[in-house]
Amino acid sequence: MSGRNAFLFEVAPHHDAGVPAVGHRLSRRHAFLYLLLAVLLSAGVILAPLLVTVGISFSEPGAWSGVLSDAAAWQALGNTLLWWVLVLVVCAVGLGLAWLARNAGPLPGRVLRVVLVLPAVVSPLTTGAIFRLLFDTSHHRGLAAALLGSDTPFLGPGWIWLVLGLAFVWQWAGIAFLVFHEALARLPAGLLRMARAFGVTRRRRIWSVVLPALAGPAALAYVFALVAAARVFDLVLMGAPGSMQALVEGGGLFWWRHNDDLGDAGAAALAVLMSLVVAGAASLALLGLRGRVSWSEPASAPPAARGRRLWPLCAVVSALWLLPFVALLLTSLREPAAAARSGWWSGGPWTLSSYADAFADDGFTAALGTTFLRAFAVVCVVLLAAVPAAYVLAHEHLLPRRAWRPVLLVSVALAALPPQAFAVPLQRWLSPIGTAPALAIVHAALVIPLAVLVLHNAFVQVPAPMLARDRWELFHVVREARPAVVLAGVLAFVLVWNDAVVGLLLNWPSGDHLPLILLEQARHFMSAASPLAAQAVIATAVPVLVVAVTARRLYRGLTRGVRR
Repeated sequence: MSGRNAFLFEVAPHHDAGVPAVGHRLSRRHAFLYLLLAVLLSAGVILAPLLVTVGISFSEPGAWSGVLSDAAAWQALGNTLLWWVLVLVVCAVGLGLAWLARNAGPLPGRVLRVVLVLPAVVSPLTTGAIFRLLFDTSHHRGLAAALLGSDTPFLGPGWIWLVLGLAFVWQWAGIAFLVFHEALARLPAGLLRMARAFGVTRRRRIWSVVLPALAGPAALAYVFALVAAARVFDLVLMGAPGSMQALVEGGGLFWWRHNDDLGDAGAAALAVLMSLVVAGAASLALLGLRGRVSWSEPASAPPAARGRRLWPLCAVVSALWLLPFVALLLTSLREPAAAARSGWWSGGPWTLSSYADAFADDGFTAALGTTFLRAFAVVCVVLLAAVPAAYVLAHEHLLPRRAWRPVLLVSVALAALPPQAFAVPLQRWLSPIGTAPALAIVHAALVIPLAVLVLHNAFVQVPAPMLARDRWELFHVVREARPAVVLAGVLAFVLVWNDAVVGLLLNWPSGDHLPLILLEQARHFMSAASPLAAQAVIATAVPVLVVAVTARRLYRGLTRGVRR
């Protein structure tokens, strides 16, 4: 190894998860009590049904061989891998946009932080509807087809992958952008100056200094996108016409369509196989999720002249990210018959009749209230379970360093686990109950692993001198890590508010949960474009308002985790 490379390996930042911030010696008995709720929910709702699913998959001879020889099942699993590739695209686009914002200056960076993150609070159902409107193959309705001037699937069978791929990247690249934007802003300027002083080339500095420093943020962005990709379901149901859904459906949607045809054992075998694929993809996050690094010295800002030259490009990116919202809003304001005949850009007549019809629909307004109460209840349960669990995991003497990686892998795998892996046993267990709290408990159990990851990353960053080191230490930790606590709560609210998958898998009544009502409109997509758009705008306004109220703490919770 050359002297220059040795220098780089010495000064490159390392992620250290072995120095927890919390210092109070929590007893093992109290630690068990702190973990109890999170363990009970995860074990009862996820792990136990998952083990039952594994047992069912081996209950009939030939179940595994039948699935492994099913060409349609393999195509669906192959599509799952393609969705995983889109996860990498999301991370790459987020990094590229963060680099653009870093070089463009503070004002474009603030604008991009607002514009790029908005799609993350939109329901996948709404995202699918928007991009289906934009890419309708009729030149009378679809903007892309109108630019080509003919009614044709302009890219052949592969066009649907472009549509859904763009929709997925549009929705989730903003989260990756936020994480990378903060990480790039906190790159150690002194370290970079030292590398330049040693004559290190720009490419070598990026490879040996910048990329290692971005490992933790990249893993966090990867986990968020992986959770979305592992549960891709409603985006395909809404965004792809029925005749094309088989081309892009992943293993989860294929399982939902064909679990009766596969039989109990075959469906269970497919669910286990899907879980193994997700676990393999989730294990990549361990390369970077070994903790976070906080740097007190920000990197030097780019020259002002260079930043001004990039402003037009930032304006173009912002316009492209806002275009889907404009399409949705204008569609909702058109007269329903006109919206069915022509595209949203064609002009009036403009009317609020679709909004009036939505609020006059007792089923829709009742679902609004029910979904809000369910989401609020899930937030309470998630915080009650995840906060003490993350606090315990931040104690090194309770969780030895060698045990952290297995615990981390289990947490990431549970966060990204497709619900199909435990849906059948859970449905059988909950059928006799059939109460609304049961659905809230299932939602909470699915969010808790992700919330624990977010909170743990914040808790280990709380400076030790700020802690009381007594029985009230947990409250001091929560106070200092309030941004991460707010982030965990908002994540729980948004995920429940926008989720249609759990309700479908558990055969929940469609009128009880808001996204399922929106999904009903997809059966008559073109004739109901305006009413569907109006309901989608109303449904989107609620999480947007929640995010707007908590925006500052959300940003700090996602990027730093603590107040300071």
